[in-house]
Amino acid sequence: MPTTLGSPSFHYWDSVDPATFLAHDWENPSRAWATTRALEAARAGDGTLLEVGPGPGVDYARAFREAVLAGALQYSAVEGSGTLHAALAARYPEATWRCEPLLQLGPASADVVYARHVLEHQPALQPALSILLAAARRTVVLTWYRPPGPRAFGETWKGVPCQTYARADVLAGIAEAGFRIVASERVDGDEAWVLERT
Repeated sequence: MPTTLGSPSFHYWDSVDPATFLAHDWENPSRAWATTRALEAARAGDGTLLEVGPGPGVDYARAFREAVLAGALQYSAVEGSGTLHAALAARYPEATWRCEPLLQLGPASADVVYARHVLEHQPALQPALSILLAAARRTVVLTWYRPPGPRAFGETWKGVPCQTYARADVLAGIAEAGFRIVASERVDGDEAWVLERT
């Protein structure tokens, strides 16, 4: 998969088993908190939701699929790994799956954008944060497994970039993009945010 604008190709996820990928995290209660708010926001708006980095599709299957099958939610997703994308498209053909990196997201792609543990794997906070926010017409729901802290630092784990961003930089980027945090929750090590356009 090609690299675009410095975006990782996510080839490092291509060797995982989609049936068990991140199974240790499937029961994390932060999923229920964040997906509930993403679904509520979509229902309160125009019913469109874009998930960025769905991985094995756990949140789609548990939180979004029923509404899609009922015709109550227009769901689409972008997944950077070719292996995970192929598994998602085969298992859930009723949804729209695209294989591309975050940095190829178009502006105003959906009313609600949902991303879990995605920004941490970008090469840098910007332009990833701005592009992710611009993809939402109204609401963004983010879950961090490495919540922003007092200073930025990064590392590579088994070939995977892992970033912790400076909270001040993240908050400044959110404000500059015209968003504000309207709800947040720390759950089992994760930090989940609901962002709304101001």
